[in-house]
Amino acid sequence: MIDLHQFPPAWGINPSPFCLKLETFFRLARVDYRAVETLPFLAPKGKLPFITDQGTRIADSATIIAHMKSVHGIDLDAGLDETQRARAHLLRRTIEESLYFVLLYARWIDEAGWSAARPAFFGAMPPGIRHTVPHLIRRGIGKTLKAQGYGRHAPADIYALGIADLDAIAGAITADGFAVAGRPTAVDATLYAFLSSILDPPIDNPLKRHAAGLAPLAAYLERMAAALA
Repeated sequence: MIDLHQFPPAWGINPSPFCLKLETFFRLARVDYRAVETLPFLAPKGKLPFITDQGTRIADSATIIAHMKSVHGIDLDAGLDETQRARAHLLRRTIEESLYFVLLYARWIDEAGWSAARPAFFGAMPPGIRHTVPHLIRRGIGKTLKAQGYGRHAPADIYALGIADLDAIAGAITADGFAVAGRPTAVDATLYAFLSSILDPPIDNPLKRHAAGLAPLAAYLERMAAALA
């Protein structure tokens, strides 16, 4: 059995879209795994998720998925042609390198998101650090967003970037209802995780409202729920 080390749950799901991505991948691939709650400073690269597989610790969701293919022969992308693989790569980059930073802003910087995220993420902390640690992490994420670029924009412009990503994603979903093929592939684990991270938490913002109004995304989530059942 593989141990999946990730954050404790919040709002009924894992609060990290990358942890949820890997959990979704394991469920789609029917991998026998066990979720283990931990914290980033215990991870090999200082970030979650990571796995322990036969005593070996492996970090980074993409590296873990590659490991599952090379070591265990698990490949959700088997049979994809070059065009489908290229589309999957572009879709994954859009989600993880653009939409992700809008999601970070929505949770950590936007006051509406922060008022919901702070108690969900840090409410169980001891009183002595419950007020200082969230502030330090939030400040660090603000610096990350400014270094990346999105954090330098006005709030409406940041959300506009995410809305454009959602529109592109909705338009890219195949007629069969999945990301690049007539069945779930590895990129579907990414897409499902990020859409769930936007829609499931009790946080109201323009990104969530727009995602909820896109019919292709609603149909996609229904198909993914059936695939994961």
